[in-house]
Order: sequence, then structure tokens, then C-alpha cells
Amino acid sequence: MFQRVSKQLLRHETLLQIKRYYAYKIVRIQPLQRKTNKIEDISAENQGEAIKNAVYPLWNVPYSEQLELKNDWISYVISQYYSILDGHLKNNAKAKHRPSLPSRPRVENICPSPIIHEYRNKETYMVRTGVDGNPKTVGWIAGNTSGQYVCVPPVQGIAAPQHVKFAKAFQDYIRLSDLPACHNFSEGGNWTQVQVRSNQDGDVMALIKIHPQQLTQVEIEDECKNITEYFTNGPGSICKLSSLYFQSSGYFLSSPYTNASGRLAPYQLLFGEKYLMEKISGCVFALSPASFVQCNIKMAEIMYDKIFTAAKLSPETSVLDLGCGIGTISILATPFVRGTVGIDMCEEAIQDAKSNAGLNNIHSANFIAGTIESKLKSALKWLQPSSDVVAILNPGRCGVETSVLRALRSTPQIRTVIYVACEPNHEWVIRNVLAIIRPEGKKCKAPPFKFKSVIPVDMFPLTTHAELIMKFSRSS
Repeated sequence: MFQRVSKQLLRHETLLQIKRYYAYKIVRIQPLQRKTNKIEDISAENQGEAIKNAVYPLWNVPYSEQLELKNDWISYVISQYYSILDGHLKNNAKAKHRPSLPSRPRVENICPSPIIHEYRNKETYMVRTGVDGNPKTVGWIAGNTSGQYVCVPPVQGIAAPQHVKFAKAFQDYIRLSDLPACHNFSEGGNWTQVQVRSNQDGDVMALIKIHPQQLTQVEIEDECKNITEYFTNGPGSICKLSSLYFQSSGYFLSSPYTNASGRLAPYQLLFGEKYLMEKISGCVFALSPASFVQCNIKMAEIMYDKIFTAAKLSPETSVLDLGCGIGTISILATPFVRGTVGIDMCEEAIQDAKSNAGLNNIHSANFIAGTIESKLKSALKWLQPSSDVVAILNPGRCGVETSVLRALRSTPQIRTVIYVACEPNHEWVIRNVLAIIRPEGKKCKAPPFKFKSVIPVDMFPLTTHAELIMKFSRSS
């Protein structure tokens, strides 16, 4: 009897938890959408249009109109932040004690990109079945109205010419190879995808990924020799690669559709330089296959200037670079501030950041490996006795854990938070913004930041995406 009652109580409590979850659940804001010509059957004749619609849906829209569409959408996203917060405040507080809604930020017009076409410095191409039925087609994935998907080679004029050239050369190679394509790791095959990145000088670094399946180590080594010969002395030499990496990652995968990191499955340099050198705002950065750098360098340089201007950096300012990656923001900010500390949970990224600081003869940029929550106190000790601290977050699409924002709110030395969002409509980015500005409550008793301004930059021309620089300051 007791056991039956306990199960009923447990079920009741579970239902209450589910009800509370859905009551406060945050869903993704509607993305910017534009109707394109629906293609019923993708063929050799229309595959170029199909892939442009899929990857760059605004490719045939005048650029001035693209900016107008994005301005309207960004205003909508910001208004939705406040609608969601208003709903949460109503659900979480009694009518007599309900806090007022925070003031809204100033939203600037989007900053246009100086380059509209062929701006991406990094691409990933899949190995899948093309319109001709060949399973060894290298390119992007496009779908038709029937829900069928095919692989389409990258299109000249949209993708960088050197990326298109490499994709074609690699496709030619694997079509001559006896090894089969791997579309699903659990179904066999070897060739999975390639990554190609280039710098502003035109140097190209490529990474070939395979699933080893039944291959022996000797067979993998022989294939690496064949690839090296093809891209150094054979038809692939037309690509003039600066470096070529190889990764055999199948043994480390928990899912048939995911890829292993370089830490789990090391990248093997087949030939060429270990790093691809890139110049950003006068500084030099060494890029490895796993390094993150903004895909549009010219726009990124403008964005960093706007970040530093919004943060009002001065020689008395100390910068917390949270999610610092290879150290780009820390290194670029160093000439204007007292010092910087970057935190990133990826040890390899921290090592790259330290190396990049050395390349630029910078000694006041410090880097710590670990989670932001666990290393924030250590970072602040390094910045003492500075009372003017600016925290800059440039996380991935999914933002950061809300505990990070609560930690920032609870740190009085931090006067300003700059949050850079590449997908501002993502549910976790919404959670992050709300965690910064929502009034004090049970989860966070520290005072909130004021949402001061939004500076959009068009990091991704021809697409429906935009990058937002959001500034939050202490309430005066």
C-alpha cells in the first residue's frame, strides 16, 4: 500500500515538474525567413540555384534590401526578449510584488559588410550522393519539396574560388579511389567530409576526414601516401595547398552522425606548414584545423572595433575575455587596456592563445584553461586592483550556462558586459540575456545589468543571419 501511494506521489510530483518546465520553457524565436522558388526535383541544370537557396537564401536580393530585412528582424528579436521576460515575471511573482520590466536598449542599424561575395574563409563539405546518383559527391546538402536531399558541389561566385577548386580536386580523387563513401558510420564506408580554410593572402589549409571501419593501420598509411602524392605532384597540385591534414576518427565516435574532435582523434599533418597565418587588425594569428576565427575577416575587424568602442576601453580598464578561443579579442584589446585575462575550457585553444600572444610580442594578456564559473575568481585576482573590469563574451551559437551570467552579476568589479551573439534567436541566448537583465530574485539576488545598446553587424551577407553586439552596464 505504501509503495503504491509513493508511486502516486512520485507521479504527481513528476507531472508538477513537467508543468512547471513548460510554463517557463523558452523556445527559439522565429528566424528571418524569405520565400524562395521551391524546386520540386533537383537536377544538374538547377542544382546551382537549389544550393544557393539552401546556403545563401538572400543571394538574389539587393544588398540594401538584405540590410532592411535584417534590421526589421533584429528589432523583432529584441522585442521578443522583453515579451518573454514579461511573461516570466508574471508567472514568478505575485501581482503586488511584481517587479517592473527593465528599460529597452537602443538598437542601431546593422553595419554592412565590406565584402558581400566569397567572404567565407572556412567551409565544410560533405561526401554524399549527388544528382547524378554518384555517392562520392563533395559539397553542400540541398533538399527539394519532397523532402529528398542531394549533395551539390559548391558554386563559384558564392564560395571562395580556392575552396571550390579543392572540393572538385578531392571529389576527383575519391571517385578514383577503391574506398567507398561513408554516409552513415554504422552502414560502412570511409570518406566522410573535408574542411578547407584560407587566409587573406590566398594560402589554403585542408583537412580530410575518414572513418577507418575495417581498414588496418598499414592501409590507412598507404592511403595517406596516395593523397599526399595526388595533392603535391598529381592533378590535385593545382590547388597549391599550404598544408594538408588527415583525420581518422571513427573509433572515437559515440554517434553514427557525429565527428570526433582533434583531441580525441589527432590531426595528422601530411605535408606543408603546421599553421595557417592570418592577419587581423594588424596582429598575426596562427590557425590550426580546429581554430575558431570569424568567417568574414574584414567584417570581423570592424566588429572588434565596435566592441572596444562600446566597452569604452581605457588604460585603466581590465578585460575579461570569456570563451577566449585562440585569444583574438584579448590580443587586439591589449594596446588599449591595463591587461586582459582570457578563459576557455579548451586546453588546446588556450595553448594557441598563448602562442598567438607570443607571436605579437604581447605580455599583458593572460590565459586560463577551465570553465568560466570555476576560474572567474582566479581571473579577477590577476586583474586586481582594477575596479574597472569589462567582461566580453563571444560564445558559440548556444550561448553559455546561465550560472556564468549569475557569476558576472555577483561580481561588483565588472561594470560592463559585452555579449556577442551569432544566433540571437536561439533559446539559450535568450536565457542568457534574461539572466543578465532580469530583476533580483531567488535564483540571483545580485543586482542586474541594464541593457544599454544593440549594435548589429552583417557578418553573414546573403544569408538570413546577423551578429549582435549587446552592451549591458551596471544600473546607475
